[in-house]
Amino acid sequence: MKNGYDQFFKNARKASHGGKPPARPASSFALNGSPRFELTAEQLEEHLKRKAGARPPRRRKKSFPFGLVLCSALGVALAGWGMLNAESVEAFVKRVEVNFLGEASAADAAPAPKAAPAEAPAAAKAPEAAPVDLNHLTKLNDRKKELDAREEEIGRQEVELARMKEDLESRLKELEGMRAKISEILADRVKVDDQKVETLVQMYSNMKPPQAAKVFESMDEDLAVEILSRMKKKSAADIMNLLPAAKAQVFSEKYAGYKRAPASGK
Repeated sequence: MKNGYDQFFKNARKASHGGKPPARPASSFALNGSPRFELTAEQLEEHLKRKAGARPPRRRKKSFPFGLVLCSALGVALAGWGMLNAESVEAFVKRVEVNFLGEASAADAAPAPKAAPAEAPAAAKAPEAAPVDLNHLTKLNDRKKELDAREEEIGRQEVELARMKEDLESRLKELEGMRAKISEILADRVKVDDQKVETLVQMYSNMKPPQAAKVFESMDEDLAVEILSRMKKKSAADIMNLLPAAKAQVFSEKYAGYKRAPASGK
């Protein structure tokens, strides 16, 4: 049936281009013999194809431009990052410029080695400074050894001083112990002597003054003064009254703590 329609359309196109003036346009056809339903050839072809079951070609839907949107979003993100990190971007650009300029200057300076032979004499004189450096290094090494030796000596002295300090501390502890013992012995001795002196005081206080005076004449002066100082005033006065004047004078001066200046010899 399609072949018949195609043949019909071909004949209609030939008739429209044959050069004969048709009563109505060659591309128009009357549908059901009525001029109200007059159609063009294209409309008629579309109408017949629709009747034959042929569907008109569908228009392809335009796809969403994901690539364009992604590129735009990436550009916006890079622009925002650049605004937030302007210093880093500027430093990176400067570094790139410096590298580029360095490479360019290196490329421009590449022919420079041709002038190397002219500087050869100066380079040949450079090794003369080596002995000075070696001497300096040798002096530094000797100085280091000297300082190390001094440090070791100071370390030994510190150890010796620490040992001596320990010995002195131990000896001081021993001396403190001996001093405490001696003080204790002396305290006991003084206590005993004090008791003995008290006994003598009681004994001479009970004696008659003439007899006690005879004993005090030959007694040790310090002991006599100690006994008299502990006796009652009346008993001591009676004994002092019976003593020779010179002896009584000496006892009185010692009791008062008076020291007579020695007589100068003429």
